[in-house]
Amino acid sequence: MKRYIMFFILALAMAGFLFETASAMTMARMGPLKEVLLTAMRTEHSEREPEQNNNYVPGSSYAKPVPDIDIYDSTTDGFFKNSIFVGDSLMEGFRTYCMSKGDGFLSEPLFLASKSFSLKQALRPISESSRHPYFRGQKMLVEDAVAESKAEKAFLFFGINDMVGLTAEETEKEYNDLIFRIHNKAPDTKIYIIGATYIYDSGQKNGFTNTRIREFNDNMYKYCQKLDYAEFINIGDRLIDSSDGVSPQYSSDKYVHIKPSAYDIWVKVLRAYARDFMAEDAAKKDTAEGRLDSIVF
Repeated sequence: MKRYIMFFILALAMAGFLFETASAMTMARMGPLKEVLLTAMRTEHSEREPEQNNNYVPGSSYAKPVPDIDIYDSTTDGFFKNSIFVGDSLMEGFRTYCMSKGDGFLSEPLFLASKSFSLKQALRPISESSRHPYFRGQKMLVEDAVAESKAEKAFLFFGINDMVGLTAEETEKEYNDLIFRIHNKAPDTKIYIIGATYIYDSGQKNGFTNTRIREFNDNMYKYCQKLDYAEFINIGDRLIDSSDGVSPQYSSDKYVHIKPSAYDIWVKVLRAYARDFMAEDAAKKDTAEGRLDSIVF
C-alpha cells in the first residue's frame, strides 16, 4: 500500500514540474507577444488621468484644501520633464518663481509667456505690435512653439485678460480654438488647462467678476472632460477666501496678480496631481502584469 501512495505522490510532483516547465517555455517563446499584451493592458482606459487632487465641482463656490505635499518633492519631477508652461503675466510670475527655486526645480520646464498675453492675441497672426512671446529668439505662435519644443506636456494658463471684454462663452470658444490648433500641430502633446484664478474681491468691475471666471472654469472643465488629450487642473479654488475672490494673503496688487506664497500653492497642486497620476499609473501596470501572469497559454 505504501508503495502505491509513494508512486501517486511522485506522479503529482512530476506533473507539476512538467506544467511549470511547459508554461515557462511557452512564455519565453512568446516574449514579443507578451510585451504587446502588457502594453495593451497598461494603456487600457489610460486616456483619462486622475483627479483626486483636482477636486473641481462645476458651480461650487468655496475654497478647496491645499494638498499636503512639499514644494520640493522631487519624486514628482519626472512628471514635468519635457514640459512647457504657456500663458500671460501670471505665468511670467510663475517662471520667475520657479527660477528662484534653483536648478532642477520641476525638471526645469520651458516657458512661453508674455505680459497681457491673451487667447485673442494667441489666435492672431504675428506682427511687430503683437504680444506673442519669444521662443528661441523669435516671436512664435503658441502652437508652433509647442510643436517645435517637442514637449510631452503643455500647461496653459489663459482667460483672465480675455474676460475683461468677453463673456465666459466667448472666452471658452477662443480657448477651444487654441487647444485645437495645438493638438493639430503637436498631436502627441498632452494639454493641461490650469483654471483661471480669481480677482481680489474689491477689484471686480464692469462685468469682470469672479462669477464670470467661475462660469468660464466650469465650461472649460466640462470641455476637457470630452477630450482624451486635455485635462483641467483646479488651482484657483485653493487661493480664495469666503468672498470667492483671491485671498488678501495671496494677492500682490488687490487685483489679479499674486504673491510667491500663492505660487507655492500652484506647485503643491501640480505636484499632488503628478503624484496621484504616477501612483495610479503604477497601479495599472501592476494590475496589467498580474492579469497577464494569470493567463495560461
